[in-house]
Amino acid sequence: MKTRLKPRRGVAMVAVLIALLLLTTLASGFFLQARDSGSLNDISMGQSVAVTNAEMGMQEAIRRVRSAQFDTALITPCLQMDVDNNTCGSLSSGIISGPNNNPLTGGGLLYQFMIYRRAEADPSTAAAGASPTVRYVVRTTGYYGRTLGSASLVTSVLEAEVEMGSGNKTTCRGSYGDCF
Repeated sequence: MKTRLKPRRGVAMVAVLIALLLLTTLASGFFLQARDSGSLNDISMGQSVAVTNAEMGMQEAIRRVRSAQFDTALITPCLQMDVDNNTCGSLSSGIISGPNNNPLTGGGLLYQFMIYRRAEADPSTAAAGASPTVRYVVRTTGYYGRTLGSASLVTSVLEAEVEMGSGNKTTCRGSYGDCF
C-alpha cells in the first residue's frame, strides 16, 4: 500500500517559501523606512546646525560693526547682483572654521559674513547732497560640513539690515530681529 505524503510535502514547502518571502518583504520595508527616516533626520540636523552657524556669524559681524572694529568708510555700496555673485568688494571675513573636524561639536566650516551698503540701481534716484546712509547690510553664510567641495555640505544664508543709531546703538530691519 502506497501513501500519498509526497504531494503534501510539496504544498507545505510552497507555503513555507511564501511565508518566508512575505517576511523578507516586510523586513525589507521596515529597514528601508528606518533608513529613510534616519537620512531625513541627518538632513534636518545639518540644516539646523547651518542656521545656528549663520546666526553666530551674524552676531559676530554686528558685534564688529558696533565696536568699530571695521572702518565704516570702507563699507562700499553694492548692487544685489554683485552680492549674489560674490563680486562685491566690501568688508568680509574669510570662512571661519571650528577647532576640530567634527561639525556636530563646533568643528569644520562655521560661517563667513559680508558687510555692505545697498547701492541704488539708478544713480539719478539718489538725492543730491544727501548725507551718507548709516544702514548696512550683513549677509552671513552658515555651514555644516568639513570642506566647501563636500557633496554633503549644507549652507544657510541670513541677511539683515543694520542701522547705526546714536550712542553706539544698533537696530535691525528685516528678517533678523535680534540685533537691538
